Amino acid sequence: MPATPPEETSLCPRCESTFECGVLSGGCWCSKAALDDAVRADLVGFYKGCLCPDCLNLIAEVKPPRPSVRAFLASQLRRKTAR
Repeated sequence: MPATPPEETSLCPRCESTFECGVLSGGCWCSKAALDDAVRADLVGFYKGCLCPDCLNLIAEVKPPRPSVRAFLASQLRRKTAR
């Protein structure tokens, strides 16, 4: 039986907490988050790297309105400056 790749420890660019990313083991939880494609695209453009489950779930719960998702993220959610 092949070894399962280890999960990667990541740092959330929004809240700076660490979390285990399961993308290497095929268990990426973020693909299951209830976000539409437009919000996902805005998140990719706004943050560098993956968000932790808590931050991503918060955004999914709030359901920021289109077309102002980027404005919502800038005004309501902490973020580090994208590089």
